[in-house]
Amino acid sequence: MTQPYQLLLRHCRLLHLAQPPQMVDIAIDNGKIVAIAPNLEHLGQTELDVHGQVVSPPFVESHIHLDSAQTAGEPRWNQSGTLFEGIEIWRDRKQSLTLEDVKQRAIAMLRQQAAQGVLFVRSHADVSEKTLTALHGLLEVRDAVKDWMTLQVVAFPQDGIYGSPTNEALIEEALVLGQMRSAAFPITN
Repeated sequence: MTQPYQLLLRHCRLLHLAQPPQMVDIAIDNGKIVAIAPNLEHLGQTELDVHGQVVSPPFVESHIHLDSAQTAGEPRWNQSGTLFEGIEIWRDRKQSLTLEDVKQRAIAMLRQQAAQGVLFVRSHADVSEKTLTALHGLLEVRDAVKDWMTLQVVAFPQDGIYGSPTNEALIEEALVLGQMRSAAFPITN
């Protein structure tokens, strides 16, 4: 007898562009799909009946600012609703960032996204604040969630590279930090 699959999803609705939806079973071993077919015969170590729900590849969030996620109303509400006022409010808010604050809010937001099928996220980290707290926090989050989420962190000088005499040096430091962390935790395919 063949070894059972680690995970077998039964009764999945698979969508096709040129033909009607198809009901299939999906077998997964070592985190990879190894078989898709109607009524797979092998048993799974774990089997889940999907009950005809649609199964799709994970979604991608290509632009989010996790460092500022879940800060609405802090330190004040955006009365005009404009991006410009939002940036001014963030300029005030980022002065009180802590590593734990950034990590807690970012992980909470990533969990919300994962619950909706998002498993690949690109987040911008504000690197125009002298301690680079947002960047440090998001790099730690990237490492903490790597088993269930792929997080790409982009150095983003919110106040502009030349918005402050120190911003150019801060973005250079951010790039070095990102390279050092990536070398310690390489992305594998």
